[in-house]
Amino acid sequence: MALKLFFEKLLNLVLFSFFFQCSKLALYLRFVGDNFSFFQNSLYKSWFDHIKSGQIAHAQLIVSKNGGLAWLAVLEYIKRVMCDQPNPNGGACGFCDACVQSSLFSHPDVHFAFPISGGDGEGASSKTSDQYLPEFRTYLKTNPFPMFKNWISSISAQKKVLQIGVKESSAVLSKLSLKSHSGKYKILVLWLPEKLSSAAANKLLKTIEEPNEKTVLLLITHDLSGVLPTIISRCLVFSIPPLGGKQVERWLNKERNVAPDTARVLSKMSCGDPGLALDYLENRENLKVFAEAFVSSMKISFKKDFQGLHLWVEELGSWGRGQTQEYFTFSSTVISEIAKYKSMGSGEVIFDWFPEISFKTEGFSKLLKYSYLPMFMSVFDEGKIDIGRNLNPKIVLFDAGIRMMEIF
Repeated sequence: MALKLFFEKLLNLVLFSFFFQCSKLALYLRFVGDNFSFFQNSLYKSWFDHIKSGQIAHAQLIVSKNGGLAWLAVLEYIKRVMCDQPNPNGGACGFCDACVQSSLFSHPDVHFAFPISGGDGEGASSKTSDQYLPEFRTYLKTNPFPMFKNWISSISAQKKVLQIGVKESSAVLSKLSLKSHSGKYKILVLWLPEKLSSAAANKLLKTIEEPNEKTVLLLITHDLSGVLPTIISRCLVFSIPPLGGKQVERWLNKERNVAPDTARVLSKMSCGDPGLALDYLENRENLKVFAEAFVSSMKISFKKDFQGLHLWVEELGSWGRGQTQEYFTFSSTVISEIAKYKSMGSGEVIFDWFPEISFKTEGFSKLLKYSYLPMFMSVFDEGKIDIGRNLNPKIVLFDAGIRMMEIF
């Protein structure tokens, strides 16, 4: 029996090593390990030291940008909590059954809740994350810097509303009430608490405040302003900083064979978040659409072209809400980069990646007064918020266009 158990563990380890070396996850984890050490950063060290001392906060809200390092940090945290043979410094061994299962998102004591289509209501037709778990595991294994829009695309739900419903909350409470398989902690990873319906959030509040013994709730948010204050007040809030432009630039150049100039542009446009840089790289044509729309909006605003504004609104008004929000984020980043170009007199901006788009960065930077910057940022930030509040996109876009005309 002992010999059989030994060979089963050996086989699991071999299969895990093969998968790990062949997957995208291995590539990105290796890069992050080389460039962003969790051990050397005092912020992470204090977070991980709580595990070693046994003082684990029962409810933690992990704040990270969309496409940032939250999932990598949470995965490392889970492995340290669940590891059967931790290192003397508290680190996970990486090879025990618990570490292997955690890395494959299949540990029996680690549960996941995330936005899905058809998750509203409590009836028999309502769904829970369990019904999407195989797809979600596959998505995480190939996307270590998850972005919500890419999760939507992976399950072909572009025209649907994804949320975490009350039936999901009931399922979560049921799972957390069960006895731990390993005799250690039970962990819930809830991705995007800002997508909780009001009923679902209210149902979880008591558990977030007073969970069962040896139960840890890790909530990952990309929009802290969208999380209910009653949830925030019950959690230890931990912010994950961006990886950094230089590290992302080096990764794109070294691991993805991206030309140095393009790598610099993408690292700046992504503000140091690897997932966003990768998304831009793999969806150049989509980014080009944003760049063209930005150029059109600036020309229309400067010329006070109301007929052009009408056509611009009609074109962008046909986009989905998520795409429109991305456009506002893109525009905010572009204005910021052009302002840096203006102050430094040189540098890379996104239009260097699109020579086919007629836009002279130097000429526009002369028109862009520093006093305009907060006004442009306000237009883009408020536009993104209004779209998120389900306001009519065409009205939001028209309002943004009028306000930009007033700036020039």
